[in-house]
Amino acid sequence: MFKKLIKSLSSLRFTIVLISLLGVMFIIGLWVPQISLVKGLYLEWHRNSPNLVAFLDALGLTRVYTSPLTVTLWFFFFLNLSLVIRQRIPLVRHRISLSSKNIVDPEKAAGYSFSRSFLLPSGVGGGSIISLLRKKRYTVLGDADGFYGVKNRLSPLAFLIFHLSFFLILLGGVISVYTEFIGYLDLAQGETFRGEAERYNASPLPKFPSFGSTPAATFTVKSIEPHVIGNTPTSIDVRLLDSEGRSHVAGINIPYKTDHTSFVFKHLGVAPLFTLKDPAGVVLAENCVKLDVLQHKPDRFSLAGCNFTATFYPDYVLEQGKRASRSMEFNNPMFFISVERDGKKIGEGLIPKNGRLEFAGYRLEMRDMPYWVRFYVVKQRGLSVLYSGFALATIGVIWRLLFFKRELVGRVREKNGEWFLLVAGRSEFYKKLAEDEFVELLEKIIGKAVKG
Repeated sequence: MFKKLIKSLSSLRFTIVLISLLGVMFIIGLWVPQISLVKGLYLEWHRNSPNLVAFLDALGLTRVYTSPLTVTLWFFFFLNLSLVIRQRIPLVRHRISLSSKNIVDPEKAAGYSFSRSFLLPSGVGGGSIISLLRKKRYTVLGDADGFYGVKNRLSPLAFLIFHLSFFLILLGGVISVYTEFIGYLDLAQGETFRGEAERYNASPLPKFPSFGSTPAATFTVKSIEPHVIGNTPTSIDVRLLDSEGRSHVAGINIPYKTDHTSFVFKHLGVAPLFTLKDPAGVVLAENCVKLDVLQHKPDRFSLAGCNFTATFYPDYVLEQGKRASRSMEFNNPMFFISVERDGKKIGEGLIPKNGRLEFAGYRLEMRDMPYWVRFYVVKQRGLSVLYSGFALATIGVIWRLLFFKRELVGRVREKNGEWFLLVAGRSEFYKKLAEDEFVELLEKIIGKAVKG
């Protein structure tokens, strides 16, 4: 009973059924909005069709990638693959084994696609032929009366390596999907991040892992240095100091990696330090405000009940009575700020770095203007397993196709006073090329034996 069960679980039919069912689950995941991926769309759908969504929720189809059914299918798929690999091990062991049973008469050898007879010059014996075959990296059993030679004997192991790589690729992919975290994080120069989940931007919503934790990275943004030539941003250096005091640099296409997590630079903004004072000079509010204003779009912030609209000019100039920026270089940075309170406009004006804006008896001071950056944060624990699988697959394919197995059986026979080398050969791939290779090899070996 147990053997029948193992046979069924390792059968090709069962593999096809599992792949088909997993494919159906993935198609459902593309059609049905998933809470973990498109929460906004899911909530809207829930409001419009609560009964339908409740039914799909009960079936686990709105969490299809982590549903018990999908997890069960993955379990049986890996079990099936493991059993298949286990069944292949004895076959591979048999194919790489060496035995005197491999020595057969080349004229009667079954399964050998190539056979040929070579006239041996006077003085050339079977011993010298076998010796030269060994020098050509053939492992040889037997003697002149009958021998078996094999090159790249361990090549069938590449079959197991490739299957193992497939296992690792799938395992790495599954681990990555179920432990994946995706979020956006805005940090200004001087800010420290300690892995707090609430620090991630609410829009778009972070994708939290089904298993595992959010990134545990801890670092401080020491400096942010953008490099702009004319109107073209060329690079940026974001210098980070981790919890152990080590310095790191992140930039365009240069992520900061730690704890299976990549912090990828996505966006740059300015974070001026504003101080609002009342007519008596008393500080009402002070804050470092992250403003997304580098794309010539205004941004808004609030201090002590006042609402401010800020437009930024990196290289401010007044041209024909209109505010403008000569370039994207920070040569003359300037904010134009409009102030409202209780829905009424109470002031507006320009404010440079280390400058001030007076309005309705209040004073807004900009004491500093550091930058802030937005990181695209991705954590996937299975990537190392996934990359190992791809590396093994590459090794397996190269080994299997370039270093394929060649086999020769042969014997030296006397006929009418002359000695002949009778051989039969076969290879796993490239039959015709292998035949040409055998002929060329044996002719060279006989020629070297004569010279020797």
